[in-house]
Amino acid sequence: MLNFGRARTQQRQTRPTSFGGLDYADPKRKSNFAGKFILAAALTALCIFLLKQSPTFSSPSPFSQHEEGVTHVLVTGGAGYIGSHAALRLLKDSYRVTIVDNLSRGNIGAVKVLQELFPEPGRLQFIYADLGDAKAVNKFFSENAFDAVMHFAAVAYVGESTLDPLKYYHNITSNTLVVLESMARHGVDTLIYSSTCATYGEPEKMPITEETPQAPINPYGKAKKMAEDIILDFSKNSDMAVMILRLVVFFTLVAFVIKINPTDRRL
Repeated sequence: MLNFGRARTQQRQTRPTSFGGLDYADPKRKSNFAGKFILAAALTALCIFLLKQSPTFSSPSPFSQHEEGVTHVLVTGGAGYIGSHAALRLLKDSYRVTIVDNLSRGNIGAVKVLQELFPEPGRLQFIYADLGDAKAVNKFFSENAFDAVMHFAAVAYVGESTLDPLKYYHNITSNTLVVLESMARHGVDTLIYSSTCATYGEPEKMPITEETPQAPINPYGKAKKMAEDIILDFSKNSDMAVMILRLVVFFTLVAFVIKINPTDRRL
């Protein structure tokens, strides 16, 4: 038989309230938690302080600001044959150069050679990007202080353009529009555009001059002609200075000098 009248001789032990595994009712644990929190905050503050003392943190990139006496040129398609040689000429003439290329047709080896020739900080940088990505284009325009653009980036095979015309209209005409819009948005007012003599089609008279009528006969030439028209139409109502180059196909024979060690029997 249960005796309900008997008084309890033992008191219940009070348990500390637990929140997420932290016993705040226990003063020792509470003190330990506070100490760890203060230590973490102090270490975080120290890291931020050290980062701010770093030159790369405190000083902006030379590519991101205009500098008196230095012209910063964006070279699109700068990993290609013509673009890389244009970049080389600019660097030799003390220009600051940014190369943008998606390497679909360009050669990263050409960029590496330029980087080896001009290793000084603030001379040359390479940005991997596709001009068809408007957000990416706007991003590198906003992060860099360009004074001029040399626009070489383009696919450039007449035969391929007849098989896949939409690719050429996107890559040439549409991408040029993206570049032009970013230039206007960020106040870059000088453009050199690499077009093609294919915009003349099959001229009735030779030699071809700037007055020769443009009548392209393939998607490659038509896409370039459309890009030219967009550029010229925009420049009429803006302060943009424009130069259009209608290049011809050419080949260059390059001689490589190889130094051979006559004592090396492997040769």
